Amino acid sequence: MGSAPKKPEIGAFGFGEGSTPDGTGDDQGSGAIECVEPKDAWLLQRTYCLSGNRLLRTSSDGSIPSTTCARQVYRPRSAQEIAELVRSIPATIAIACVGGGHETSNAAMFASSEAIVLDLVHLKSIAFHQEGESSLVTVEAGVVFRELVEAVKGRQAALPVGTGPDVGVVGYIVNGGLSGYFSRRLGLLGQRVVRLTMVTAEGDIRVLTPEDDLFIAMLGAGSALGIVVDVTIMMGPASILQSAEQRVVAYETREQAVAFARGALRIQRDSTLPNDSVSMELVVTGTKALVVTVVFYDAFKGSTAEFVKPLEALAASLNLSIVLKSHWSTWYEAATALWPVIAEMKGSPLGMLQHSMGTNGPPTDAVLDFICDTVVAEAPLDQAQFSIVEIRTLGGAVLSQSEIPTGNCHHQFFVDLITLYDAKAKTVAERQEIATLTQRVMEKAQHVDGLSLDFSGTHSQPDDVNSSVTASGIFGTEAMADSIRGLKKIVDPTNRFRFHPFAKILG
Repeated sequence: MGSAPKKPEIGAFGFGEGSTPDGTGDDQGSGAIECVEPKDAWLLQRTYCLSGNRLLRTSSDGSIPSTTCARQVYRPRSAQEIAELVRSIPATIAIACVGGGHETSNAAMFASSEAIVLDLVHLKSIAFHQEGESSLVTVEAGVVFRELVEAVKGRQAALPVGTGPDVGVVGYIVNGGLSGYFSRRLGLLGQRVVRLTMVTAEGDIRVLTPEDDLFIAMLGAGSALGIVVDVTIMMGPASILQSAEQRVVAYETREQAVAFARGALRIQRDSTLPNDSVSMELVVTGTKALVVTVVFYDAFKGSTAEFVKPLEALAASLNLSIVLKSHWSTWYEAATALWPVIAEMKGSPLGMLQHSMGTNGPPTDAVLDFICDTVVAEAPLDQAQFSIVEIRTLGGAVLSQSEIPTGNCHHQFFVDLITLYDAKAKTVAERQEIATLTQRVMEKAQHVDGLSLDFSGTHSQPDDVNSSVTASGIFGTEAMADSIRGLKKIVDPTNRFRFHPFAKILG
């Protein structure tokens, strides 16, 4: 990072050597909290991507923002250090938290000159334990999915994890999460949390369980309500996965991609959605691939080969080649399948725009036609070749478990438009074109009956100009949004955690 991080007095906050933030000179902490310098190197190291909207606001020479606005960045190592730091600074100082570094609008990364950033990268503990018949894992806020999946591998266990290996586990959970390959069998990852530790805006350490009023709210709006130090998750058995099949189909023209999507999505709706023992995902990539993944859970009866045969026949009918056939027999293989692909998505920096949409029930023909004729056909896959359109089945076990603050609890069909590109290789005008094309797709989506936008706390773009995001869309229902607003006023009355990406809809 350029120079070694310094370890200041806990009050070293730019107010004078050895003084506390209020200028009293009274050291209120352990004096060991790591203070990060230089901040520009820290930002480049810890940010997975920059918001594509932020990349439009460059300097006159087109250079990209390279430093945080925060007055200081700290790297605490425990709940106690976090609590000491929060208590040591004036209540007027805002606090932003960084876990995995994937937050879509970079609100926490950049913060402001009136804020500090807590980088939770040192909180890396993963602890397994048994409580009665429940196998549990406690994960600290600096752990990413790669680390968790590797740790769970030898435990004969399974979790409904996200597919991104470098996504922060706790950040994913406390901002709503997403449904993936395993959620129709295991529910959302947040639905499996049984306990969490947090530090409040006043610097108090609290351990929350489902009996606490605040517990549910923390599983979708946690970053706006407090600093989550760790979560304890109930694991499922690895045997929940019977097998999985993946087919990679090459395409040359966008028309071919649209035609394949039209057929595959009707197979998904008619054959997969009614069957909770199966999940299916179609991914359309900017690198000219159509990736279909079908996961068969332990309750599946029948022939997996027969189930995927219509997809293979669809490719053949369109004269499209299946360039790769993969078979997985373990949870670990399915959980890690996309890691090599994601590893190739690099940039200096990587520019990202994330938007999602979904339906409460099975999608209508009109919705599927829109997904094919507009999202697949018009998304900037050629201009931003790392981009993907993910279309997957939701519902199943998610609908039968406790509701948490995310639209994923109510949707059975999900579409994620992830726009990705290497910003260094693009001019400001080219970045603007990518953002404009993406925004046009989302503007059209607002007028499709039965289709909801921006329901996912982890995959929406809150810094869009004239964004249509609503609290009920993010948190699932207006009642849930009202509950979170009320709790926000109680636990964070001065809005210290204002750099949560959805702070503007909680104010």
